[in-house]
Amino acid sequence: MKILLVSATQAEIAPAISYLNSNAKTISFSQYEYKGMTLFPLVSGIGSTMMAFALARFKGLQNFDLIIHAGISGSYHPHINIGSMVEVVSEQWGDLGAEKADGDFLNIFEMDLMDPNRFPYHKSVLLNSKHVTQTGFLPVKGLTVNRTSGSKNTISRLKEKFECDVESMEGAGMFYAAKILDIPFVSLRCISNFVEPRDKSKWKIPEAIEILNENIITYLNKL
Repeated sequence: MKILLVSATQAEIAPAISYLNSNAKTISFSQYEYKGMTLFPLVSGIGSTMMAFALARFKGLQNFDLIIHAGISGSYHPHINIGSMVEVVSEQWGDLGAEKADGDFLNIFEMDLMDPNRFPYHKSVLLNSKHVTQTGFLPVKGLTVNRTSGSKNTISRLKEKFECDVESMEGAGMFYAAKILDIPFVSLRCISNFVEPRDKSKWKIPEAIEILNENIITYLNKL
């Protein structure tokens, strides 16, 4: 089984790579053999464009059996608490479109620039419809933005319009590329903060990365 482990930053999967260095057979700088699986780590860079491009140019990706996308994320809801592990099962673009004169936002589908049901979209949403080994984590809806939300007005607008659960900067780019390339994938995230008026003192990034990577290894051991 060939698996690509992809994340936006090296820090988000560094503990998993350290685990593989100690517990897997190292084939090369970017290839491991682990329990019958061949694992390839990939750091895409930040943002949906970098994510989609990194996947599209990865040599031989269409021959892979699974993409595991791993990262940290912000939660829109108090019941999805900091430290929670989630599986993102759908993604939407949160800022791809046009701003109206009154400050309201129209996405590309509302602007009639794209058919909301043209592949790979379903009712303007990117869905993970491929069957993969169940993660057991809370299934959530993701929203992808180029600018993380940090003001009360922006957060309220996004929550009302998209009704999503978590926010990231790469999710939709990963979903889009994987669906176009027809590769099974799973998107695993740990909540590092709430999406609220920006206050980094409340964020728990190191803790979320530790929890994320523990669960990456747990998931690999289930495959």
